[in-house]
Amino acid sequence: MLPASGECHLWLTPTRPPRDWRRLLTREEAARADALPEGPPRDTYTASRAAQHRLAGHYLGVPPAEIPIDRTCRHCGAGHGRPRWATETSLDYSVAHTAHWILVAVVTEGLVGVDMEELPGSPPSPRLEAKSLTARERALLADTSPADRPRAFLRLWTRKEAATKLTGHGLATPFADLDTTGPALAHPRSRVPLHLRDLPLPVPRHLASLATTHPATRLTTTRLDGLSGASGAPRP
Repeated sequence: MLPASGECHLWLTPTRPPRDWRRLLTREEAARADALPEGPPRDTYTASRAAQHRLAGHYLGVPPAEIPIDRTCRHCGAGHGRPRWATETSLDYSVAHTAHWILVAVVTEGLVGVDMEELPGSPPSPRLEAKSLTARERALLADTSPADRPRAFLRLWTRKEAATKLTGHGLATPFADLDTTGPALAHPRSRVPLHLRDLPLPVPRHLASLATTHPATRLTTTRLDGLSGASGAPRP
């Protein structure tokens, strides 16, 4: 079933993919996977691309590998842009991953950006705070207890990452220009305000945030590796 108006579907899967997921990759993707070192780099790439293909099959009702993933940057034309399914569809999606998990967010209305990070064991450095936070965000962090400081900083960071993933500008937008203390963000390179939402995740020591051009009022979270079947016809 496609996401309804105001709904965002969240899909979680481990970075170590099931063996049969490799068959979901295109020939070019399989070659790139083989060129990566064995272990986490190859597993994460394979799981991420296979997850994107599998969701294309789930939502669009086609064999997963038939829908290419286009990463052409809409700002400069290079191949580092936000991913999208290279077919006519109103669906938009965004991908994030840590060392252990991959998270995909899918919406029907507008654009989406998602970020997920694993909690660090130490607080951020003063240099990183100064480089990546606005004055209001630094003040908010200053009122946070030392024990909660890593989580509070990471929460702000995931909001910024989600917003820049949505616009496709990434780190080209200085994080210190993005104030994420409220529910919406006026991104300097976006014509519309971005709606921010912190995500509850059923995995320990991870934080995630969502940015959308339409408010996401309803979330559903599903384990993608538990989804039955490789494809399914979309339903309205």
